[in-house]
Amino acid sequence: MKIAVIAPARHPIVEPYAGGLEAFCGLLVDHLRRRGHHVDLYAARGSHGHVAEYEFPGVDWRGLDAFASDVAYPPGQREAEDEAFRRLRHHLEASDYDVVHNNSLHPELLRSRILPLLTTLHCPPLAEMEEALADSTSALTAVSRATADSWNVPGPVAVLPNGVDGDIWRPRPGPVGEHVIWFGRLVPEKGAHVAIDACRRAGLRLLVVGRCGDPSYRDAELVPRAGDDVRFLPPQRHRDLARLVGSAAVAAVTPLWDEPFGLVTVEAMACGTPVVAFARGGIVDTMHDAPGILVPPGDVDAFAAALLAARDIDRTAVTRHVQRRHSLNAVVTDYLDHYRIVARDRSAEPA
Repeated sequence: MKIAVIAPARHPIVEPYAGGLEAFCGLLVDHLRRRGHHVDLYAARGSHGHVAEYEFPGVDWRGLDAFASDVAYPPGQREAEDEAFRRLRHHLEASDYDVVHNNSLHPELLRSRILPLLTTLHCPPLAEMEEALADSTSALTAVSRATADSWNVPGPVAVLPNGVDGDIWRPRPGPVGEHVIWFGRLVPEKGAHVAIDACRRAGLRLLVVGRCGDPSYRDAELVPRAGDDVRFLPPQRHRDLARLVGSAAVAAVTPLWDEPFGLVTVEAMACGTPVVAFARGGIVDTMHDAPGILVPPGDVDAFAAALLAARDIDRTAVTRHVQRRHSLNAVVTDYLDHYRIVARDRSAEPA
């Protein structure tokens, strides 16, 4: 098939990935290409293997570092992104792709009436996308049932949970430490500060790995909690991160929002590392029947107790659960099935 994959516009698709959505796009494109499909990636400047002629400008906070955010834009940059999407839409509409897989958080492509479009909902509802979807011809998937149900959109939304590459995320030989790991974006809604509090109450050391997406959050909530029992590392390439995750006793997942899927949960479990997570959003779906522990949202004392209990969970059973439920190969096959439906339906439409 000839496939266009549209990535989110804010960060490049390159390791170390800025977040789970960027990782999803990078891995999906790689595995589709391995299967022999022609795949064009449309992504932000600095991406690997993308169509540079139609790249998104990305978001550049240089000179405004103190105001950096994963949800805001420096002056003029949202307008530049809008123009890039308009230009891309015209290019795609003049192309001959069998399917355009839209993973962006921008409404422009949803306004097309002629693209063979499949849009995956990777986040909680966005008003401008819901407005565009009200009159869109795009087929829809979502990464969890909770995410699908949270969007106010016409028509069905198929649920295709995310997967992990078992060649990367797998148990490692060697001893397992006694510490806890937290990994992800350092932003308020991910709640790394809560993980620090819970680990301190449990008397456990914590390793925090991730990209700072909000300096004001870092300065207000993380810097004051620094201590000898907390170690911070910058973002890591997946293979390096998997080694760190696999050597931890437990992984802490502390969302303070309705997490769309919770990719870190399955990445950790694939490494054999038991997960303790707040039961929010798609994490409830992702952790269903998993050998891990869900905690009532915001209950730090319960989370601390669960961290201690999770150390006794059978790590082999944890890995096997992900191998059965969240294989990336199976996810790619499911997407190809949906691509074929979109391509078939569009080719059957009258000219």
